[in-house]
Amino acid sequence: MNIIFFGSTSDSILVLSRLHQFLSLQFNVLISAVVTQPSRPVGRKQVITPTPVEIWAKTHNIPVISFPHNPSQPQLFADDQVVIDTLQPFKADLLVSASFGQKIPWQTIQATKFGGLNVHPSLLPRWRGADPVPWAIMAGDAQTGVTIVTLSKTFDAGEIIAQKKLPITDKDFSDPLRTKLFELGAVLLMKILPEVSTYHTPGVNRLHTPGKEPYARRLTRDDGFEPWKAIQKAFEDSEEAKRIDRKFRALSPWPGVWSEIKLKSIEPRVQGIEKKRLKILALHLAPKPSTLNPTLILDSVQLEGKNPVSFNQFKKAYLPPLPATIPTRHVSPD
Repeated sequence: MNIIFFGSTSDSILVLSRLHQFLSLQFNVLISAVVTQPSRPVGRKQVITPTPVEIWAKTHNIPVISFPHNPSQPQLFADDQVVIDTLQPFKADLLVSASFGQKIPWQTIQATKFGGLNVHPSLLPRWRGADPVPWAIMAGDAQTGVTIVTLSKTFDAGEIIAQKKLPITDKDFSDPLRTKLFELGAVLLMKILPEVSTYHTPGVNRLHTPGKEPYARRLTRDDGFEPWKAIQKAFEDSEEAKRIDRKFRALSPWPGVWSEIKLKSIEPRVQGIEKKRLKILALHLAPKPSTLNPTLILDSVQLEGKNPVSFNQFKKAYLPPLPATIPTRHVSPD
């Protein structure tokens, strides 16, 4: 069996490496090519850097192919026909995708013997889309999971082949949880591959209707914004505290949680009110002595243009001493 793998992130490697290990024990089965996103400028110096998948594939002597994306719609290729024509000579029997980030042309999927399988880190049909893990945490879902789903014309809308559930704890952050899900997905994929290759689909297959469940759109920097009034409320209100804690865990390390505050300038040469961004670097929940309900405790913050400091240091510098959580003279909420 001839397989083409599609992936772009370090999570993709969890599936690719397990697949490579599995196939090394099989006769007449190989990964003939890896398709990944093109190298991109990274960091302050904008160094052109290949994806983790490209680096891994080249160290294992697997051919790597990349295609430019559509500038106005990055989830699409610039030219599907180029993709179709380039991959056709490989005569793939099966396509496998994990954290790839672009839509594979339907004609490429149809040209294979067994179609394609995608490893998706949610319990489809809930949270189909680009960023399911943080959205599940923010929503307060008690559990998530991983789904093996057939590749289709629409993202994450194919036939559900297999699923594995995983609880979400009140300590889970997005990145480690996502890694756990792809590790589970890699194991699950290896279990079903022998059956897929012999035309026997395991389990009870079912098509799903994506429109009936919430969609996990790609996160933006603006998703990290939290009004200062809401943060102040969380100092006393347990439900608001738990919501912001979930948001912090979901959006760490990027885009993170941040707010905007209005500061009255203390420099004589600068007049008026300045609006500054305040990034929350660390927080935790602690029981309120009177009720034992959790309230929000900010541990460290970073004011725009300043170094990170403890929240206590920030309060002393910018917030009036009484009351500590209600800015009056120096800080005012939007």
